[in-house]
Amino acid sequence: MENVIKDFEYVDINEKHENDGLDDLFVSVPLSETESEHIATEPYSYWKSVFRVFIRKPAAIISLSLLGLLLLSIIIVPLCMPQGYLDVSHFDQNVAPNSVNIWGTDALGRDLFFGIFVSTRKSLWLALIESFIVISVGTIFGLIWGFFRRLDPLFIELYNLIVNIPSLLVYILLATVFTNILPDGSEELRLIISLCITGWIGEAYVIRNQVLIISNREYNIASKTLATPPRRIMSKNLLPFLLAIIITNLSLTIPGMISSEVSMSYFGVGLSSKTLCLGALLDQGDKRFDLYYWELLWPALALGLIILIFFLMGMALSDALDPKKHR
Repeated sequence: MENVIKDFEYVDINEKHENDGLDDLFVSVPLSETESEHIATEPYSYWKSVFRVFIRKPAAIISLSLLGLLLLSIIIVPLCMPQGYLDVSHFDQNVAPNSVNIWGTDALGRDLFFGIFVSTRKSLWLALIESFIVISVGTIFGLIWGFFRRLDPLFIELYNLIVNIPSLLVYILLATVFTNILPDGSEELRLIISLCITGWIGEAYVIRNQVLIISNREYNIASKTLATPPRRIMSKNLLPFLLAIIITNLSLTIPGMISSEVSMSYFGVGLSSKTLCLGALLDQGDKRFDLYYWELLWPALALGLIILIFFLMGMALSDALDPKKHR
């Protein structure tokens, strides 16, 4: 053993070797307590990751492009409208597309080109208000429904009562009731109340099921053990987890509200025929489609475009918000 040890040469690790080239590869860095706590990797952000996944999808690019074009159109085109083009009997009734009225006129003598953009803007605005109310109310009651189990029998009976009746029949009945209760109220207000008063129950049921899935996770059990108030558990523990589902449902509820408004106007309990909205235009066009096809064609294309935009966006959002798609 002593002979083996003698064969090794002692090397001083602090000795500088001019010919080994190591000094050119390393730089001496002074000790810094603040830098020692610095994280070298980029901080993870869920919403940034969602945006990166979302923007890479062809459906997202198509839907955002179409939505931007639609919003610009419904804002800019009505500003360029000549005065009186949407007045009743300003033009001859049921005029076919020509050089003056490029999309023709409707049964009331209004220009359809500008009328479609104004109607789309109004229908889209009403749908946004209705969807926001339905999703907000449904989320609140869904959290309460899922968190407080003793309320389950009450909400289940209410849900079964509403869902087992065709929604269109419920909307028509409510619109008729509110027309008699609020004869002096605006048509838009009655329409919003009719669509929202029962529309929230479906969203509440979805949120309730999600709350039941996550309510027994460790962090929620710990919060209950520490006597955290229910309101804080719902707002801090449950709601952030449900944001992905809420946003996706919102994007899919908007075209559903427009379709309901169209159906109610078609049955004569929505907005009046003189009101410029997609439902009223479709109601008029359907009655004379065999003679004046353009009166149904243009509002139907506008409605189809809106449904397509939000359907593609909802599907892309649903996929992008899935936590499995992120690291």
